[in-house]
This record gives sequence, C-alpha cells and structure tokens, in this order.
Amino acid sequence: MNYQYPISAWIYKVLSSADDEFSQMLHENGYKTAEGKKFKLFTFSKLQFPNKTWKVIPKSDRMEVWSRNAYLTISFHLPEQTEKFVVGLFQNQKTFIGDKISGIEMQVENIEAIKTDIPNTESIILKSISSIVLGVDIKGEKNEQYVSPLHPEYKKLFLQNLADKYEAIGKNFISVKDLDFEVIKIHKNRKGDPKTELQKIKAFTSEQTEIRGHYFDFELKAPKEIIEIGLNSGFGSMNSLGFGFCKVIGVD
Repeated sequence: MNYQYPISAWIYKVLSSADDEFSQMLHENGYKTAEGKKFKLFTFSKLQFPNKTWKVIPKSDRMEVWSRNAYLTISFHLPEQTEKFVVGLFQNQKTFIGDKISGIEMQVENIEAIKTDIPNTESIILKSISSIVLGVDIKGEKNEQYVSPLHPEYKKLFLQNLADKYEAIGKNFISVKDLDFEVIKIHKNRKGDPKTELQKIKAFTSEQTEIRGHYFDFELKAPKEIIEIGLNSGFGSMNSLGFGFCKVIGVD
C-alpha cells in the first residue's frame, strides 16, 4: 500500500529525461520563495482500478490486483505551452511500482490531457482524493509533527502554505488575512477519529520515514489563480509524493 514513493520516483525519472533546463527546475530547485522555501509544483492521485479488480490483503500492507489497467492523474502547475512536451515525455514509459517484497510492472498505454476546470468564483468546495499533509515544528523534536485538521493552528498552516506557493511562482506577496479556509467534513475511520493515512517512504531501507496525512472536505475562499495553484500542485505539503491531490465538488 506504500506505493506513493515509487510513483514519485518514476515521475522524477521521466522528467529528468527532459532537457537540462526543464529537469533542473523541477528536480533540483523547483520554485522558490524569497525565504528559500522550495516547491515542486506537481502532485498525483491515488492509483485507480476498475471495480472489483483489487483487494487489500487482510492484516498486511499489501494489495492484490488482477486488473489489466490502472489509472493515474498527474497534475502540474506549468505554462500551457509545455502541455504537449510533458505528454510526450510520458508516452510509452515503463516502470516497476513496488518494493523489495512485491510489485507490478507497468507501462503507459494511453495519455489524456485534462484541463483544470475551475468555476469563476472565489469560494469553492473541495474534496481530498489523496491525504493532505501539514506539519509543525515542535521544540526538542527531531522531525516536524504531522497535525490533524482539528489542530488549532491547522488553518494558519494551510493558508500559509498556499500563500508561499503563490509567491514561489513569482507572484506578489499575499497575506493569509486575504484568504479563508474552513473544514466542512472530516472523513472518519471506524472508531470515529479523523481518517488518516500513514505512508512509508523508502520502505524497508535505512532511510525509511513515515508521513501521516488526513482526508476531509473543505471550503476555500481565495482568488481564482490561487485556487488554481492548489488544484494543479496540491494542497498542503509534500505534494510531489502524491499528497494533497483534490477535486472540486461544489461552489458556495
């Protein structure tokens, strides 16, 4: 079930086959804010399989798949003129999605370019398709702590992340006071707690780390171009690992 890192590594590998300027921008530097924060402005959905063609193996972190096809949506925040170039990079690509224990050999069979359809509004309702990750630095702790949307600082963290991305693509500074965010629905597990997802990155290696994200629906009030950045590059952090992929489910 920890397949997000292998997919991310594959995307980076495909992008690195591009010309030096393009691959360096995405893989090495990404976009930067004045404070030096870096963003790789892309994200991707969970793998999607036809109904009744896969199942989770009980009491394990494995899934069994007998479908011939899987579907994946990769979202980029890039100039429109790069669309055909990016599509061409992924044509007929092959990859292995898995780890040292199990996996699947895959090949790109078909690519369809889909334009982000954003209603002409400054208030929009979105649903997380992959979990959204946000963290806070805790004094005395080695790593940042991943927080739930129930955390009192969550709104501030969410909006600051989005404002930083806006700045990173070369736009003017925007204050989080000009934006608003509200959780509408917390998706819950069987115990009634917020539904979370724990992904192991570089599983079964000495560099293994765990990242926790959350699923929920939310309303975002912001200029259309900022909404577009979130939809194209993901909401929250660690988007290039497949976190924060969302879709529009309504407008206010």
